[in-house]
Amino acid sequence: MLAPDTVAEIAQRVAAHAGLGLPAWVLEARAAARIAVLGISPGAYVALIDGPRGGEELAALIEAVRVGESRLFRHLPQVDALAEVVAPALRARGRRAVRVWSAGCAAGEEPYTLAMVLARALPDCAISVIATDVSADALEVARHATYPRAALDHVPDAYRDQFIVEGEVVRVAPRCAQLVRFQRANLLGDATPRGCDIVWCRNVLIYFTAEARRRVVDRLVQATVPGGFVFVGYSESLRDVAELEGVRTRDAVYYVRRDRDAAPRPAPPTPAPASAPPRPPRRPAPDAPDAPDAPDAPDDDRMPPPLAPPPDDTLTLRGHPAAAQVTAELSARFAEPGLRGLTIDLDGADLLGDDLAPVLRRAKAAARAAGVAVTVRGTRAGARRWLSRHGLDEGDA
Repeated sequence: MLAPDTVAEIAQRVAAHAGLGLPAWVLEARAAARIAVLGISPGAYVALIDGPRGGEELAALIEAVRVGESRLFRHLPQVDALAEVVAPALRARGRRAVRVWSAGCAAGEEPYTLAMVLARALPDCAISVIATDVSADALEVARHATYPRAALDHVPDAYRDQFIVEGEVVRVAPRCAQLVRFQRANLLGDATPRGCDIVWCRNVLIYFTAEARRRVVDRLVQATVPGGFVFVGYSESLRDVAELEGVRTRDAVYYVRRDRDAAPRPAPPTPAPASAPPRPPRRPAPDAPDAPDAPDAPDDDRMPPPLAPPPDDTLTLRGHPAAAQVTAELSARFAEPGLRGLTIDLDGADLLGDDLAPVLRRAKAAARAAGVAVTVRGTRAGARRWLSRHGLDEGDA
């Protein structure tokens, strides 16, 4: 049993590192287990997490205390709202590419559920799901896309064809699995996705301290495009967030980002006199490769112009990037207003297929027409040879 002051010191370090406000008994039990594994005293453990290896040990402790509970098609009312309300709204806006962030994705059940539902509801859209979690162990499970056969018990019959049954396990079908990209990220401090149409962060905020919750909610809002949709757990109300408007549909609640300033919705503007000059047209985003323009959110007096992203962005390709997935990712990036430059980094890719070259070539041509500088970069020998072979090594678009 650890002394209360020792538990309090460890709790302070955990809160500072990851923003987690955990029950004292949970933290005490897990910290005591780590202390036993390391074979050191409680005082030495506090010194350890304060020292040069502190970040490494705090990561191990957080791995031990994480909840990570999830399952396929969990909380069906919200899944139904996604399919029956959100997807039709995105379709009505003419979206050709939909970008989703699954924050705190645990072992991957939720992002795969999102991919299945949206791919079926929006068959003509390029779906891109970015899934993040602080746990390396959970992400390792998620990337394998394989679960016990009992996981199918919670899957509606209409979606059973999205799985491959292999004895006592089931695998997510490759056509769905390729829509999801996993990244390790601490919601409190690491880089987060931007330009998301949907942000899904269920049963994560309840584990943060009040200050950390405020900071994380700000990041969720900034990741969401105006008019985009935010889903959180049933016990995690965001009604105190001025940028979000709560919407109830049957048994589900979700939030819509309505403005960029933490202020109440302004009154409708006074009509301009007849002599006032017309409002200039907005600059269109470049064509997405193999897809029409992804239009801006519809004009709406209650919705101010979207926040501009940083002027330059980087898309890093990893593993064996599929042409369809890269097309979806580029479509989402090009739909972000204010983009001036994009670097496509090939060095993280293990294998570059020839079918990727026309995708990048069309992306550069479309960006050039819209005044966006696109650079395809590769410094590794294999990437340089691939660029040279396909005539893509000439620099900026």
